[in-house]
Amino acid sequence: MRHVTVRHAMLAFLLIPSCFFLADLVNVYISHRLLQITPLELSTNQAAASPFVQVPSHDTTQMVKDILSSGLFVVPANFSALDPEAEDGTPPPPPPIDLVGKLKLLGTAFRDGGRPSAVIESLQDHKQALYVLQDSIEGFGQLTAITKEGVTIRQGNRQGFLPFGDESMQLVPITTAAQVPASAKPAAPPSMIDRRQLNQNLADVSKLMTEARAMPYYDLANNGKLEGWQLIDIKPKSVFDNLGIQQRDVLLRINSTPVVDPGTMLRLLQEIQYSGKVVKIDLIRGGERQTLAYEIR
Repeated sequence: MRHVTVRHAMLAFLLIPSCFFLADLVNVYISHRLLQITPLELSTNQAAASPFVQVPSHDTTQMVKDILSSGLFVVPANFSALDPEAEDGTPPPPPPIDLVGKLKLLGTAFRDGGRPSAVIESLQDHKQALYVLQDSIEGFGQLTAITKEGVTIRQGNRQGFLPFGDESMQLVPITTAAQVPASAKPAAPPSMIDRRQLNQNLADVSKLMTEARAMPYYDLANNGKLEGWQLIDIKPKSVFDNLGIQQRDVLLRINSTPVVDPGTMLRLLQEIQYSGKVVKIDLIRGGERQTLAYEIR
């Protein structure tokens, strides 16, 4: 019994160091095999085994923008911190009011001691009207600026510029020679006008406004002062034609009352039918001042 125990002790004494030695050899072998794997292969294997996918930075930014715009998170309406292309500063200005093709500027006038005015025609119904600065033009806005080049109309935070519609309708300025009294022609004998026909022609005011176009006429020798109103596009057999007024005649006075605007001109023409027998119209024709006299019967 004692012999068996001693034998077992000797075997254990030999086997235990042998097991440790064998384990150490296995460890050295495994370490040697692992060291033979190149770093590139290790990186590739790790990348293939990794559950995470690397996303380029620009794709990441787009992904964040898509998430924010999806409505999942509450963000400010003007949030643009993640958009590098977002413009800084105020929002773009509103579009201008579309006036060309809808309105036509026929003329502008500037008077000493008074507000400037403009004659504007609506191309929809071809009605002409005189507007003073700050007047409202129905359907378009307020007349905020009047210059010799055009007018500005504003509606809320929008505005539009309306230039002269036709360069051929630009006014011929009064020359200095035209203002010399000696150049004025003597008054011709009064022309005869039928009162009934005159009353019939002057009865419809709206018709009068379509029988000719009135353009402001400036005196350049007097600092561009408004001198009168020039008539163009006079229709045949109209009241202007019956009175002997010709194309581009400049009306200065009717019965000694100055023609300061188209409204005054229409009013003075209507008053002719209620005036006396003789009517006088002062005008400029071909650069010369003339007086037309009419006897109404």
